[in-house]
Amino acid sequence: MESISRISSMLETARDLTLEAAQSAGAARSLNPRPPRELPFLQVKKLLDSRNDREILEGLRKVIS
Repeated sequence: MESISRISSMLETARDLTLEAAQSAGAARSLNPRPPRELPFLQVKKLLDSRNDREILEGLRKVIS
């Protein structure tokens, strides 16, 4: 029983640290936002027409942003 309690405590600590890190990252991003990099139309078209799923997803991200 003691080991379950110890594991539960470790998981709770890890969760707290993860939430704290996410909040810090969000605050840092809002203080120093990067301007979006614009790609020429033909480069976005090439990404969207690709057969590679990663390139298609990257193209979709560029269209959305």
